[in-house]
Amino acid sequence: MTRLLVIGLVGSVLVGLGGAVGGGLVWVLRRPPVDARAYAGMRLITVQVHLDEAPPDAVFLAGDSQTELQPSDQRPCGWPVVNGGVSGATAAAYADDLARLTFRVHPRAASLTIGTNDILAKNAPRSPEVAARFEASAERIVRGLQTVSGRVVVTALPPVGREIGKLMDAAAVGDYSRRLQSLCGRLGCTFADPFADLRDGDTGFAKPGALRDGLHLGAFRPTMKALEPALCGG
Repeated sequence: MTRLLVIGLVGSVLVGLGGAVGGGLVWVLRRPPVDARAYAGMRLITVQVHLDEAPPDAVFLAGDSQTELQPSDQRPCGWPVVNGGVSGATAAAYADDLARLTFRVHPRAASLTIGTNDILAKNAPRSPEVAARFEASAERIVRGLQTVSGRVVVTALPPVGREIGKLMDAAAVGDYSRRLQSLCGRLGCTFADPFADLRDGDTGFAKPGALRDGLHLGAFRPTMKALEPALCGG
């Protein structure tokens, strides 16, 4: 199986965690970053097509695989969805991805879920330098979204599974979420935590059964429902 085919199947460096047990996770995490970039290039073609045909009352969903895996038939606030998620994207990568998109119609609201791919333990995500780069990239994304929509909602990071606790810095989940909340306080976006019911306290880990593979949600529609009040402005 070629690298490109693998990425076409799993979506990203981090999205293919279904093989976490038995070493599959480690294999996926070691794939070179060019694979994620190649997938992003293909994925953005789809996103742009959907943006070109989007109605004026659409909601734009931005972010990584936690966004891309959201079913696009949902209608938060009664509005149609344009799913702009790119699996495997870090905040820096998605800031670049967003800059490549053209919005012919400005969405009524936009959401952003980003950060999971930034908290690999090996990258020391809570070091001052790395955390500062994450914040700067998140700011680029938020400012970009604010140029096309009057309501931008940024979510907390979802929790991670204990089974991948050695590979992910679970403590960075809360740290990066607080950084995003502070960013919204400064930039005027709305911060929300649609993953609150999935969290095992403040550990950064998920409750048992909340995730399907140690990383991705066991069910995506409930989190969109939890995000809806922030998107709708109620």
